[in-house]
Amino acid sequence: MLTTIVTAAGPARADDGSLYQTLIRRVVRAHMPEVRTCYNEGLARKPALAGKLTVNFEIGSDGHVLNSEAVDSTLADPKVEACVAAAVRSWLFVRPDEGTFKASYPFEFAPG
Repeated sequence: MLTTIVTAAGPARADDGSLYQTLIRRVVRAHMPEVRTCYNEGLARKPALAGKLTVNFEIGSDGHVLNSEAVDSTLADPKVEACVAAAVRSWLFVRPDEGTFKASYPFEFAPG
């Protein structure tokens, strides 16, 4: 059985630095199996695949992700990067207090 390590490479970042970061972190952790699936698909192609990836995303007023984008990647695997960004787009977050909410989440990937 292939084991993979996917962790947060740092704290969630949000456009206002609020307590909302904790709520974002909880949702990301709940969906970590989806991120791990993306990475496992990459590992099947490149067994030594490792690196960091940050996903920037915007949470709409209803809690749905309006857009997400893989940025600052050292993975050098566009398929994994696109898969993770697509996964984030499907997540539902707690509704922001006002308007939309821009956030960034770093992931670190290593075969384990």
